[in-house]
Amino acid sequence: MALSVNTNITSLGVQKNLNKAADALSTSMNRLSSGLKINSAKDDAAGMQIANRLGNQVKGLNVAIANANNGVSIAQTAEGAMQESTNTLQRLRELALQASNGDKSDADRVSLQQEFTAKVGELTRTANTTTFGGRNLLDGSFNNVAFQIGADANQTISFGMTDISATGLKGTYSEAKTNGAAMTGLSATSIGSAVNASVTGAAAAVKPAADTTVKINGTDVALAKDATAADMAKAINDAGISGVSASADTAGKITLKSANADLVVAGTAGAAALGVAEASTKAKDSLVPAGTITVNGEDLVLKGTEKVSEVVTSIEGMAGIASAKLNNGRIEITSKDGSDVALSNKTSGALSALGLAPGTSQAKLQADTSISLNGVEVKFKKGDTADAIVSSINSASTGVTASKNSDGTLALFADKDIVIADGSAGGGLSALGLDARKTAAVTLETTVSDLSVLTAASAQQAIQALDGAMQQIDSQRSQLGAVQNRFSSTVSNLQSIAQNSTAAKGRVEDADFAAETAELTKQQTLQQASTAILSQANQLPSSVLKLLQ
Repeated sequence: MALSVNTNITSLGVQKNLNKAADALSTSMNRLSSGLKINSAKDDAAGMQIANRLGNQVKGLNVAIANANNGVSIAQTAEGAMQESTNTLQRLRELALQASNGDKSDADRVSLQQEFTAKVGELTRTANTTTFGGRNLLDGSFNNVAFQIGADANQTISFGMTDISATGLKGTYSEAKTNGAAMTGLSATSIGSAVNASVTGAAAAVKPAADTTVKINGTDVALAKDATAADMAKAINDAGISGVSASADTAGKITLKSANADLVVAGTAGAAALGVAEASTKAKDSLVPAGTITVNGEDLVLKGTEKVSEVVTSIEGMAGIASAKLNNGRIEITSKDGSDVALSNKTSGALSALGLAPGTSQAKLQADTSISLNGVEVKFKKGDTADAIVSSINSASTGVTASKNSDGTLALFADKDIVIADGSAGGGLSALGLDARKTAAVTLETTVSDLSVLTAASAQQAIQALDGAMQQIDSQRSQLGAVQNRFSSTVSNLQSIAQNSTAAKGRVEDADFAAETAELTKQQTLQQASTAILSQANQLPSSVLKLLQ
């Protein structure tokens, strides 16, 4: 090597090595102080890109885990509310079952309907007030909502919930229904007390000159010789003539009364002794005092100028009345087409003037009969009322439920076809106002808000529809359960991916402290050595001075 002063090649080489050692030492110190193997792109351009991508993924996975957990919380909140809605529907079904039972009166069903209506309102309130973070869940607005459960775009799970308010929950019911006509085989009879027939002697009774007899309503009564008026009245009373009584006043006049029939007196000598005419005295057809009575809900005004027989004629022309007549002094009213005979006073005492009393005589079956419902014969006996007929149908295993309409006709309904035919006794259909037919069941849809338990028929419909509504909620809860399981599985998977991705990122960018401390020691030593050698290299040009001496 040439010896020169201007260019110190050795010094330059030592400087290069010194700078290299300094750079390497700086790199080691950066890595040890940051803990990262890659502190800038020059450290490892490809590794930096990989680490950044892995970092983005890990952070995205952590957010996705939080999103999935929020989804689980929403599903749990909704399911809890649905459980309460299910409890409400179960109570509604219990009320419907109670209302469908035959022991419940209209008043009972009104009371049941009050709770039914309140529970339906609670169902809607639950749907409208179940929220998560201010967002309604069960009113139908939370529908097909996507949850970001991945670190990349479009990695979602979607689910939603339908409206479970009373108007949103729907159910179906199958119904076959038929109404009968007037039940011609049933009638009611109301019989009043007799209107008295009486006769009073025109003159005082005369003591018989000899034993004699008098015939009263076909019964002979012996009158003893020289009997007084009191004695003769006693003899008549002792004869035991149905409904007939006799009395004598202080003047000796005898009065005969018949409570049950006309009064017929025969026997010239006997009648003369009693001081009465030998004649037939009709049951009293007197004027009826003014007033108003009600027959089967229809008012009948008594003008005060009519006789009993005329009032009877007026009654016969009223709705639901087949006949009205005077029979042995009694008013006898018979209904038609299954109607009752309901009598009431609109003016106090108006009925008693006719020998009638307020009250209702129920229509009854006039003969034993039977019908066939869905192939099962249902028998009825003479004297059965409409209520008893309904009860007999309901207690038979026909699948058909009966009730009585407000006009007294039969209503039959079922959740399947109804096949009606005459029974073995024959004439049953005509007696009950039915005809042979097959009524096909139809399936109808309704909402819970439209249900009612005010009648047995509507309660039966409610039972079927509520089953469908509960199935709707159960189906929704099943979907929520499946979504919760998906979210739980997703969270576990995301946590595993995040763990492995974090480990991979660490392997790419984390500093190896064992290697880096060894490198630091190496570079510090090289730096110190290079500094010492540089000092010596810088002294090499001074050797030229020895050549110049």
